[in-house]
Amino acid sequence: MFWENMSQINILFQSLGEWLYIPMRFFSFLGDEEFYLFIMPAIFWCFDSRLGFRLGMLLMLSNGINGSIKFLFHSPRPFWVTDKVVAYIHETSFGIPSGHSQHAVVMWGYFAALVKKTWIRWLLILVFVLVGLSRIYLGVHFILDVLVGWLIGGIILFSFIYLEKKFSNQISSWKDNKKIGAAVLVSFILIILAVLMVQLNSNWQFSPLYQKNINRVFEGETINPFALDGVITASAAWLGIVIGVVLISKTIPLGRITSSNTKKIIRFIIGLIGVMILWAGLRLIFPDDIPFISESLRFVRYFLVGFWIAAGAPYLFKKLNL
Repeated sequence: MFWENMSQINILFQSLGEWLYIPMRFFSFLGDEEFYLFIMPAIFWCFDSRLGFRLGMLLMLSNGINGSIKFLFHSPRPFWVTDKVVAYIHETSFGIPSGHSQHAVVMWGYFAALVKKTWIRWLLILVFVLVGLSRIYLGVHFILDVLVGWLIGGIILFSFIYLEKKFSNQISSWKDNKKIGAAVLVSFILIILAVLMVQLNSNWQFSPLYQKNINRVFEGETINPFALDGVITASAAWLGIVIGVVLISKTIPLGRITSSNTKKIIRFIIGLIGVMILWAGLRLIFPDDIPFISESLRFVRYFLVGFWIAAGAPYLFKKLNL
C-alpha cells in the first residue's frame, strides 16, 4: 500500500503529457553512464586534468556506494508496483536510492562548489534537481528514491570536499606504491561491501505482483536486480583512473590544459575513439553470461577504460605533440 500511494506522484507527473518525454529524457541522460564517459574525459583531456581526476574519483565512488545501498534496501521501482505507471525507460536494478539523482548532486554540486557566481551555482543546482524529477516522470523512481539519492549524494560530496582539503597534501606526499595500494584497497572494499549486501538478502524474491508487471515491461525477459555490474564498473574504473594518474603524473603533471583549441579537439576525438574501442569493442568480444568470468572481464574492461582516460591517452597526446 505504501508504494502504491507513492506511485500517485509518478502518475501525476506523467499526466502532464507526453510532450515532457523529450526534455525529461534529456535531463535523465545527464546522469547516464554514457554521459559520464563523455564529460569526464572531455574535462580531463581538454580543460583541467586535476578537476577531471577529482570528478572521476567522485563519480566512481558515488556509483560504487549507490550499488551497495540499493542492495541493502532492495526496494521496488514504480512500474513494478502498478501498471498505471508507464516505464518510459527500462531499469533492472532496485529503486532506493536513485543513482541518477545521487550522481547528479555529486557532479553538478561539485561544479557549483567551485564557481563563484551565484547565478551559475543556482543553474547547476537546477540541473541536478531536474535530473531527479526526470526519473520520477520516466517511471523508474519514486520521489522517495530521488530524495534519498540527493541526500546521499550531498553527504558524499561534502565529505569529499572536506577530506580533500584536510588530507590532499598528505596523500600527495605518499610514495607511488602506497597510493596504488590505497587505490586497490578502496576498489576491493566497494566490491566486497556489495557482495556482502547481496549475501544478506540471498533469500529475497520478487512478489507475484512485481513479477507480473516486470514481465509486462520486459516482455518475459529475466532481470537480476542483485547484479554486481554497476559496482564492478565503478570499482574497476576507479582503480584504472587512480593508477593511471599515479603512473603518468611524474611525466605529465595534473593541471590546466594550455593547448590550442584545435589540438584540444584532436585530443578529444583521438581519446574518445580509444574509449569507444575499449568500452564498446571489448563489450562485443567479452562474454556476458558466464558466472565470475564475465564479471572478471567486465572489471578488466572498465579498468582499461579508466587507465586509458588517465594515462594512455595523455601519453599518446604527448607523443603526438598534442
